Amino acid sequence: MKKKTLLAGGLSLLLLSACSSGPAESGSDSIDIAGSFEQPTELKVSQLGKNIRYVPLETTDSSLIGGSPIVQILKDKILITTDKRSLLFDKASGKFLRSIGQKGNGPKDYSDPSCYVNSITGELCYHRQGNKMVAYNQEGKYLGEIILPHKLSTTSYFTASDSLLIGYYGEEIGNKGNSQLFYFNRQGEIKDSLDVSPCAESEEKPFSPADIASIAVFKSSVSEQYGLLCKNGIILMKYKDETAECIVAQPYALWHSEGKTRFRDVYGDTIYTLKGKELQPYLAFYTGQWHQTVASIGEKGTEDLFTVTYAMESPNSLFFQCIRGMLINNQVFNGIYDKKSGKTYMNKRETALTDDLTHFMPFQPETCSEEGEFAALLDIDSIREWLDEHPETAQEGKLEFLNTLAEDANPVCVIVEP
Repeated sequence: MKKKTLLAGGLSLLLLSACSSGPAESGSDSIDIAGSFEQPTELKVSQLGKNIRYVPLETTDSSLIGGSPIVQILKDKILITTDKRSLLFDKASGKFLRSIGQKGNGPKDYSDPSCYVNSITGELCYHRQGNKMVAYNQEGKYLGEIILPHKLSTTSYFTASDSLLIGYYGEEIGNKGNSQLFYFNRQGEIKDSLDVSPCAESEEKPFSPADIASIAVFKSSVSEQYGLLCKNGIILMKYKDETAECIVAQPYALWHSEGKTRFRDVYGDTIYTLKGKELQPYLAFYTGQWHQTVASIGEKGTEDLFTVTYAMESPNSLFFQCIRGMLINNQVFNGIYDKKSGKTYMNKRETALTDDLTHFMPFQPETCSEEGEFAALLDIDSIREWLDEHPETAQEGKLEFLNTLAEDANPVCVIVEP
């Protein structure tokens, strides 16, 4: 995946160029992909939590959820964002509470309903064109603008830390600067920064738009080809010299777990704990002889190599996805790392996680809350198809409500509690 510089005026795409100097070493703090993928193990919901809840999201004229919804689990609410709207539902009952702001060009509007949740204040922060976000509280009240240290990019991601915000900015095509973290206040004043991609730079090769063979955009939380990597969207660019680039939108690079802030660069082998301005290694993915360097992604001869693409952490476990033969075979694997035993379990994504708690549909985690709740959305068509094949599933008990769902009902939110 060699970096190329676009010479066409007005075309500015962003490339997240997370680098890795070499494969992580096997050890007590390593997630053993190399030793686990050849011995596939049935992955179970009970490996992520002790209880599973199914929350039907209320369907009203005001709360209809459109295509490609993204779910986030808050302390007492469920946040659903689509291409056009941001909706809040009660976490216990699924009752629709309110929509937050609106997409538009007004002074309080957002350009994109994708939302960053400030876990310290509870604020919901939305993209606005240029170098701004707009903030709302969970009651829907507008709280004002947040100035960003730099213009929003496709590859940016944000989280909160004490009184400051942390912004992750990926590397831009044509810019030899490294990916960086910025610590800044609401006025956009940078209080500190950190280079998070200290590696050899990729080869730069100028070219004209005529060198592009194809451009494809993917956005789906249930992608068979790319898994959670394209949750917020990816732009796949293939060139006539048979090289390729994958631009990941809003990569899940920062999260909080057990009161600590974690960081992992896209395709990075190591998860770090941010402590002040220090990156302290926390866990590393061990791929051994199957290690994929970022620069070689998509090249011939890398069909058997692994690229780690996503990670979500709870107090007891870490769920991850990796792709074998990135941009070639695109074989997606799910994995669970048990933080207490240090064992790693893997299987192909298509097998999903067996619901051994309620014996309902297989589970594909899409998000994880700071409290360690893994969650996903099940659409009504998938539920009805499952019930047609397994009619005994919802005859009694906590799943009986499934029989009453209307054909045009909103999705059901599945929450696995630790």
